[in-house]
Formats: sequence, structure tokens, C-alpha cells
Amino acid sequence: MVRIAYTSGMIVSFASRLSALQRSMVSAVAGFLFYGGWAFLVNSMHGVAAALKASCVQGAYSFVLTFCMTIMLEWLYRVVSRLTDIDFVINWITIIACCLIIFSTSWWVNAMAGTPEIFNTVILGYVIGAIYSTTYVYGLSRAQAIKPEVPRFN
Repeated sequence: MVRIAYTSGMIVSFASRLSALQRSMVSAVAGFLFYGGWAFLVNSMHGVAAALKASCVQGAYSFVLTFCMTIMLEWLYRVVSRLTDIDFVINWITIIACCLIIFSTSWWVNAMAGTPEIFNTVILGYVIGAIYSTTYVYGLSRAQAIKPEVPRFN
């Protein structure tokens, strides 16, 4: 258990050294590779052409989605942090608001592209996106908690 906590701390420490833009780009590339591969896999029964099309659509959409989601998580976290000091409230308002905004487009994008297996294509994204958002926001919260407090001058 100590090793897991230490590894988690190392990831938070490394990620906190990157800018919000850099963290967003790293996440977006991972999203492209993972979700593009998933879309190819679940659509391969419809032939290589359909699988490649679904893979490119889902991969590109996931890149944009993950990039925007990460930027939005960072922004919402900062905004909500100014409104309240309660960590639980900051974290969950950020997570829920971002997921509602981002996930509301997923089905529509795949439907417009003609993806044959829409539910199977997007469901993994919804589950992992929710886990990603939760993990990312709690990482922001943890990084914020270990930063030295900078006095604010009004």
C-alpha cells in the first residue's frame, strides 16, 4: 500500500511540474491512441474500412475531447475554488459539470459519422472519462494541498 501511495505521489509531483497546456496535450495523445484503438476493435466486425473510419473519428474526437476536458477541468477547478473552500464541493462540482458538458456531445459526433456500434464505441469513453475526471480533479486537489500557501493581497 505504501508503494502505491508513493507512486501516486510521484505522478502528482511530476504532473504538477507541467503546465495545464502540457498536461492537456499528454492526456489528449493518450486519449487518441486508446480510444482510436478501442473504436477499431469494436467496429472490426464491419470490415477494415468501417473500423478504420470509426477509429479515426473516435481517435480524433477523443483527442479533442480529452484536451478540452482537461483544460475545462483545470478552469472549472480554479473557478469553483474561488467560490468555496470545501474540497469535496470543489471537486464534485468540477467533475459533474465537466462530464455533463463534454459527454453530451459524444453520441452525436459518432451518429453524425455513421459509426455502426455507437453504444459500444462510447460507453467505454463515458466510464473511463468519469474515472479520468475524478482522478484528475483529485490530483489537482492534492497538488493544491501540498503547494505552499501564497498570501493574497487584495
